[in-house]
Amino acid sequence: MKKKILILSLIFLHQTTMMACQGCEECSDDYYTSQTFMFTRPITQNLPARNSGWHNLIHNRQGDNLAAFQIIGLYQRSIPDAQTAQYFLFNNKNCLTVAGDNTINENSRDIRAEWLGLPSDFQGSFSINPRQSQMGVLFEYNQKISRLTSLSIFKHSWFSFSAPFVAVTNDIGFQQFDLQNLGTGDGPRDLAQAFTRKEIRYGKIGGEKTDFTLAHIRASFGTTYMSEDNFQIAYYSHFTFSGTDRDQSQYLFDVAADFNGHFGIGAGLNFQLVLNRPNDRYDSCLFLDFEHTYLIERSQLRTFDLKNKPWSRYLLLNHKDKGPNILIPAVNIFTLNVDIKPYSLFDFSCGLRVKTHGFEVELGYNLWGHADEKIDKIKCSFPTGYGIAGTVQNGDTKPRTASLSTVTKREATTEENDDDPDQTFVEIKKEDLNCHSAIARGAISHKAYMVISKNHRGKKIDGTFGIGAFYEYAQSNSVLKQWGLFGKMGASF
Repeated sequence: MKKKILILSLIFLHQTTMMACQGCEECSDDYYTSQTFMFTRPITQNLPARNSGWHNLIHNRQGDNLAAFQIIGLYQRSIPDAQTAQYFLFNNKNCLTVAGDNTINENSRDIRAEWLGLPSDFQGSFSINPRQSQMGVLFEYNQKISRLTSLSIFKHSWFSFSAPFVAVTNDIGFQQFDLQNLGTGDGPRDLAQAFTRKEIRYGKIGGEKTDFTLAHIRASFGTTYMSEDNFQIAYYSHFTFSGTDRDQSQYLFDVAADFNGHFGIGAGLNFQLVLNRPNDRYDSCLFLDFEHTYLIERSQLRTFDLKNKPWSRYLLLNHKDKGPNILIPAVNIFTLNVDIKPYSLFDFSCGLRVKTHGFEVELGYNLWGHADEKIDKIKCSFPTGYGIAGTVQNGDTKPRTASLSTVTKREATTEENDDDPDQTFVEIKKEDLNCHSAIARGAISHKAYMVISKNHRGKKIDGTFGIGAFYEYAQSNSVLKQWGLFGKMGASF
């Protein structure tokens, strides 16, 4: 019987892992650039913190109520990495140079100063260093169903509810340097003001953003198939109801707590196998924990670039029905309400547990990742009549376009320089937007961790106390490298 359960469990683990990874670009070592959104790992997606010590309480419980609870305090902080900056910047650079048309750096610049509302003789550079910290408290209650009903089908089943409160702080780490010929008058004076000026409603760069929220409410239903002499097998399904619905498009690398407002459904497996002989002074156990979560599609505001034009969201546009000197930041037009499909998250842990004299030391490896988000197509209406702003010539009463322009330079076709701008106005279409620029790219991270727990087994009440630490390595630049700590306590009664 044990062998059959083991085989079925391993088949489930293999199939769900393949389902999580199927068709995902995150399974490569690709590095991404010019992205407008990053889905960071939620602090609540932490199987080692949730399951360490807890597996003893819910699979071997005693007491009159057949209930258990745990409280977990968590903290994690990102580690500075130049690759993370490249995810948001372009051309694989960690800093970008801004210069106007009347400077000696015109041919070596990354961004044309005039697009940012800065003078034509302005020069300067800036860098970003994205960093994040998360802290939270998770409360979980677990109840064995046999306490509530005598039906034999529920003899080994249980349900649980959990609710985490989290505080997330994101900081893009904007720094400017080598500034020359600063702006005057009503326009921005420097780069910090240019990227946060009141004319742009979205995609601003700068500042620290914090959000404190009830991340989600999670309900789980599971069954313990085996719990005997440290041999454990359990399966569960879970449903996640989002507790946050915050717009993250106003700033680049804005706060996106937990699952970013998505509802989720999924399943998990807990498996533990004893390695030692029954009479040994200590118990050593191999364990495997796996959890797969599918996030449900929902609408969100996302900011786009034009195809083959990184950072074109910071261009200036004009409208064919407005005056030639009325300029509109492209980011205001390129930020749209679209349907986002995040697909799957997977969280896998394995390692060794050594138990002796009520202490349990857990050394493990954790793998976490998610697929590329997907935007099938932009279903919302796209504003019409806009084009990339061209050079205004004397006597113009209608706007001109410069459709070949990039964020580095302004360039128009010969036809767009003709005397009749009305006949050569090149309008931006919805099909010109680059959908890949607005999604969170696929990611994988690797975590090494250690947990030390003290377990107490009483006559009717069992308890556990534990502390843990981890270091997480990002396989690509679409997720953060970080370290963290957690502490927990729990009891069954």
